[in-house]
Amino acid sequence: MRAVHVNAYGPPEVLEPGEAAAPTAGAGEVVIDVEYAGVNFAEVMFRRGQFEIGVPHVPGLEAAGTVREVGAEVTGLAPGQRVAALTLAGGGYAERVVAPAALTVPLDDSVPSDLGAAFPCNVTVALGLLRDAARLQDGESVLVTGPAGGVGTAAAQIARRMGASAVYGVTSSADKAAYASDFGYDHVFTYDDLVGQVAERTGGTGVDVLLDAVGGPVRREAMDLLALFGRHIVFGDAAREDAEFTGVGLWSSSRSVGGYNLGAMVGARPDLARRRLLEAAGLVSEGAVRIDVTAFPLAEAVKAHELLETRRSTGKYVLSTR
Repeated sequence: MRAVHVNAYGPPEVLEPGEAAAPTAGAGEVVIDVEYAGVNFAEVMFRRGQFEIGVPHVPGLEAAGTVREVGAEVTGLAPGQRVAALTLAGGGYAERVVAPAALTVPLDDSVPSDLGAAFPCNVTVALGLLRDAARLQDGESVLVTGPAGGVGTAAAQIARRMGASAVYGVTSSADKAAYASDFGYDHVFTYDDLVGQVAERTGGTGVDVLLDAVGGPVRREAMDLLALFGRHIVFGDAAREDAEFTGVGLWSSSRSVGGYNLGAMVGARPDLARRRLLEAAGLVSEGAVRIDVTAFPLAEAVKAHELLETRRSTGKYVLSTR
């Protein structure tokens, strides 16, 4: 079968189209004939070697297509069924992928397969961030880094449904700010004097929740952006510039820092991960969460990674095996 391989850590050009052995389903697993695979920034980080997951490997943390084979002990899924899946062990950038049955959900007829590949990571993460990590309450305010990306566009819409009083974003360009505004943001800030801008918008109180996938200046200024009892939730490190927080600083400010990682949730609470994935599928099929999907051929994975890595992307990228 066709697949895209990472044979060495490095720039996007290390993504090499080639052939791979077709997978088989073990107990509790399904094999999916992939129509589309989602592209995520985590795969950029894996490709660069920030997390040494091993080479060679086939990237791809989510996919949509048709069930080809079911393993032992699998119920509720059958060959020929249209599905979307989290494939956190990788392998999605291929014509077939093996996925845990527990993290594979049926696709409604109203959901095309490109959209099916666009939600398992991003919408599930947005739900986990807001419901489980930040525990957003009705009437609270939210500030999101990367508001024009897959998680950012979903987070704004979900925060609105959860009763957020205001949803803000912060990005580096006017074009991305305008794009993000179409997904429910009250205002999208630039990075210039972010603390001052947030203070002006919030009457000096700050925001209740900061969702931070970027790091850099936002992470360093987090305590000055948050309201009393505000929560700074870290779920990425795109800028590759971390920050340090002291126990005394958190104690004296009455603010907190937390983290969210989808893989960690799957490992520790697979039941919760499945619940959030099913919730994500429902929101997408109902049209309650809108996703702007751009598809590239599987052979153009390099281009998709280049755009994502250089922050020139908006919405959600997927790769087509067709």
